[in-house]
Amino acid sequence: MSTQLDSEAHDPAQSSEDLRDRPALDEAHIRLQSDGRSLVIDTGGRPEADDLDVHPEHEAEADPEAEAPAPTPQGEAQKITGFSDKSRRRLRKMLHSIRRDAEGVFLTLTYQHTKPSPQECKRQFDAFWKRLRRWLDDPDVGRISCVWKLEPQKDGTPHIHMIVYGVDFIPAQKVSRLWHQVTEEQDWRHRKSGVDVERAVNEDGKLQAYLAKYMAECYDRWPTPNGAPFTGRWWGARGRDYLPRASWDEAPIYLDEHEAKALIRLLLDEWDVDVPDGVVPSSLHICTRGDPAEWIEQHLPI
Repeated sequence: MSTQLDSEAHDPAQSSEDLRDRPALDEAHIRLQSDGRSLVIDTGGRPEADDLDVHPEHEAEADPEAEAPAPTPQGEAQKITGFSDKSRRRLRKMLHSIRRDAEGVFLTLTYQHTKPSPQECKRQFDAFWKRLRRWLDDPDVGRISCVWKLEPQKDGTPHIHMIVYGVDFIPAQKVSRLWHQVTEEQDWRHRKSGVDVERAVNEDGKLQAYLAKYMAECYDRWPTPNGAPFTGRWWGARGRDYLPRASWDEAPIYLDEHEAKALIRLLLDEWDVDVPDGVVPSSLHICTRGDPAEWIEQHLPI
């Protein structure tokens, strides 16, 4: 990506170390999760438009209207019926907030003959997670945690994708037995292979590939041919307090407001993100494939 700024907005010859050391003229800054995969450019000013959460490979998703704050829904309107673009961004942001050196194993929990409802699937998942914790939690090493995503097949049969953190290996046949025990499946083949297991999913680039393959599609509602519509969470985290979250750097890269706005405008223009003329979001959250400091060196003229 080639990036250039107006000379009045910023001096390209000034190093990032200079920017880190200079005093803050205001609260405009760039803050990184150096051990994760996220950074935020913040103007330090009052919002002129909704803050955007953008992955460089999904620039078209940055629709300010989709991010506009709405009144808190009440009653029936408060029920979650689908997996929206906004939900997908939150899921992606959480996964990019995980430390890049964290161990992780990708599991897919499937069914062979039974076709439970999404609610039944989640109840079975609850029971499975309790058994998995009893098996894998280690008082000397730590407790496991996970991020999970409920996904429908074309016929509405659910399955669950999850990334388990705190372990680097899970025997496929043992974890399949645990899943089989909490379902109503009777076939021995499900007992042996009801769970797909893949290691090392937290590597740079590989995590994004899994997000694109398994967690990218949005739904207005659960595709149930017959029966009541599903309402409830489509994704979440278990053992949230034990997730290996990356911390935000204590020392931000300080900018003045003009510089921060110029950087945000530059990136949105290059990514063809449609925002009203003359309006710049107050902050831009960027999910990177790898080290966010390297991303800044490659893509920002600072």
